Amino acid sequence: FDDGPHKYSRRLVDYLKTQPDVKVTFFTVGRFHYPFAINVREYQKAMRKAHKAGNQIASHTYEHKIPEDEDEFREMLEKMDDFIEEITGERPRYFRAPKGHCDEECQENLDDWGYRLIQWDVDTNDWDLESAGSPERRVKESIKILKKEFEKEKDNYLVLMHDTEEYTVDDIVPWIIEESGMKEKGYRFVTVAECLGDKGSMY
Repeated sequence: FDDGPHKYSRRLVDYLKTQPDVKVTFFTVGRFHYPFAINVREYQKAMRKAHKAGNQIASHTYEHKIPEDEDEFREMLEKMDDFIEEITGERPRYFRAPKGHCDEECQENLDDWGYRLIQWDVDTNDWDLESAGSPERRVKESIKILKKEFEKEKDNYLVLMHDTEEYTVDDIVPWIIEESGMKEKGYRFVTVAECLGDKGSMY
């Protein structure tokens, strides 16, 4: 899940707690939606709660952007790491670039600084409400994408979603976990770290 924590994050975390065999990764920002936040502390509590439940908290930059200057980029990463550590007590190693945009120089810097860059291979497009026209149609189109991808029966899937969207939390996520049939096929819902076979710490 990208771009949180947001006002729907706590609802998502509460739902996930009803699914004890499901773990996820949150790629969080420090300040992005916060200018519009009603209660920022509540957002942060959701991430703390998610971490305590065994979910992975990772970095998605502090302000949902990557500075062009290398020193500024490093400073921003450190700032985000401090932010996550304040909430969870852990400093993240896993990183996802905003919109997935990370050129060769960006990747080299992340390698040098000890981060693991994460992309995705299934985009639900849940962020794109405008082209869908309505939340209901967005949900239908996202599920259609997922059904098509899940028919491929790969070893694993890295599914991109956003806990900033109410319909993602209320409709798309429960469909994946409860109705997609993936559990019945033998798939498990795990953190990115476990999915990629990282035998060390998630942090």
